[in-house]
Amino acid sequence: MKKTIFLIIIALFAGLTLQSCKKENKVVSKTMEEIQKENGVPVKLTKIETQELTIPLKYMSTLEGIKQTTVTAPVADNVDLFKGKVGKVVKEKDVVVTFPTDNPALQFEQAKLSFENFKKMYERMSALLAGGETSQQNYDNIETQYLVAKRNYESLKQMLFVEAPISGTIVEKFVDEGFKTKSGDKLFTIAQIDRMKAIFWVSDEELIYIKNGMPVQITKNDKVYNGRISEVALAQDEMRKAFKIEADFPNPKRELKVGMTVEIQFDSYKNPSAIVIPRSSIVVKAGKSYVFVSDGSNAQEREITLGKTIGEMVEITSGLNVGDELITEGVSILTSGAKLNIKQ
Repeated sequence: MKKTIFLIIIALFAGLTLQSCKKENKVVSKTMEEIQKENGVPVKLTKIETQELTIPLKYMSTLEGIKQTTVTAPVADNVDLFKGKVGKVVKEKDVVVTFPTDNPALQFEQAKLSFENFKKMYERMSALLAGGETSQQNYDNIETQYLVAKRNYESLKQMLFVEAPISGTIVEKFVDEGFKTKSGDKLFTIAQIDRMKAIFWVSDEELIYIKNGMPVQITKNDKVYNGRISEVALAQDEMRKAFKIEADFPNPKRELKVGMTVEIQFDSYKNPSAIVIPRSSIVVKAGKSYVFVSDGSNAQEREITLGKTIGEMVEITSGLNVGDELITEGVSILTSGAKLNIKQ
């Protein structure tokens, strides 16, 4: 009997203890919103300052002389003589390459002899006409034959004695003496290399940033060369679907070489005192952009105007001022007027 009473007392004590523990452990839970309202939304701040903002554009190009031309073989024959070598300066109309004059297909010697004979006849007929000893008709006939012979001879001469079409430097030769050429084969390249030219292509979106005379740069062998845009196409190339741009660079020491691959760079946009913020700190609502700034203890919502975008950073053209404390973390859970818990 005593044992039964003892067990009942233990059971009652255990029940009272459990009930007491439940009451002690019963804690009213708070929502995150209530906690943040009480303690503030945890955020980080960045003080707004200005900085220089530049947006560079870069293009690859191959350098060439400011004037440059490649001469091709007008005949199929062996090269008889190559006058000069790479690096030689030549003048316009200097003979650079010669081909044999005894090519039976061209009959150069016959053309030369015919020209010389008609030239003598023309000179004699001119004297006779001046003295009234021949008719105008006879003179006109001889003059016509002389001019035909002269044109034929000079045409063949140009084919066999290949001249430099411009003054400049031989920068590349493709044949040597004795080399068998086909008509159209490259013979040599002449370039004026005191200034160099780079050609590159841009899209219609990029074209708006490019103007004649604007400065450009190339860096080669750790040295910077400054130049300017010299020509901007007004029509799009149908094949490339792009616009052709030319830039030229002074090259007084001949350090830049024909055929060099270079990267052309210039600033398409420059703002010396820009306000730039992370894209993640911007909230978009109903097509408008906003940020939150701190007034010391609470969040204030500001509408802003966006400028240029550079990766994950965005230029702000209105809505923020130097000295404002921009909220950069915790933005997604903020509302205007919310209490702030500023983290260091």
